[in-house]
Amino acid sequence: MRPPNRTYPTDNGAFYGLERRSYGNFSSANGLLKGQKGALNMTTLTKGKFVQMLRTSADIIKERHQLLSELDSATGDGDHGVTINRTMQAVVKALDENADKPFAELLKAVAMGVMMCDGGSTSPLLGSYFLGLASGAVADTLTATQTAAMFEAGLANFRKTSKADLGDKTMVDAFDPATEALVRALGETENHHAAFELAAAKAKEGAEKTSEYVAKFGRARTMGERAIGHLDPGAKSISYIFEGFSKAC
Repeated sequence: MRPPNRTYPTDNGAFYGLERRSYGNFSSANGLLKGQKGALNMTTLTKGKFVQMLRTSADIIKERHQLLSELDSATGDGDHGVTINRTMQAVVKALDENADKPFAELLKAVAMGVMMCDGGSTSPLLGSYFLGLASGAVADTLTATQTAAMFEAGLANFRKTSKADLGDKTMVDAFDPATEALVRALGETENHHAAFELAAAKAKEGAEKTSEYVAKFGRARTMGERAIGHLDPGAKSISYIFEGFSKAC
């Protein structure tokens, strides 16, 4: 249940069939991480599948970018929805233009496209993330261990650019718990679908927690405690990206 007396934009905020509980015990999430067989038990991550995941994330951002700008108008310049949408459309453009390249080279092209687009502070942040992912894309088909390593590399490179910590009311508040959940889940099972569902749930949970924080970066930091009660739009956009990963995986 969301806290009372706070307004949030509608974002189809279901947990995709997962029970809303602590995910420290990954096997509790509707049994999906028990290693069961079936159509959702995807044991590898291919380049083609990740391309689908990125396209789905871009579609979600495009659909909800106005909501993100509304969030940003409370604590910032009100343009985050525009800039994150522009950034994700640069991702799609790079995917279209570099489809035949190996996984790592494709992600490098995505990173370059993102950093060259007019995405404000989002461009260098997500550009560094995709460069980190590229460094971990060791083949066009990744095992669970390799997928985990790729996302760890993405977060590590993102953190080099961001400099933010958990609780600073930034994208890190969604990126960090999502990546931790993904890596831990993939370490317990090869079920990528279930792991990305858990990562999406954790990203959303982390984004919603930002309403409790005082901002340490960006224009919102000038608001002090007045920023409490408002979600960070950057963290919310990352939760949407992981939602797309979960839906397409």
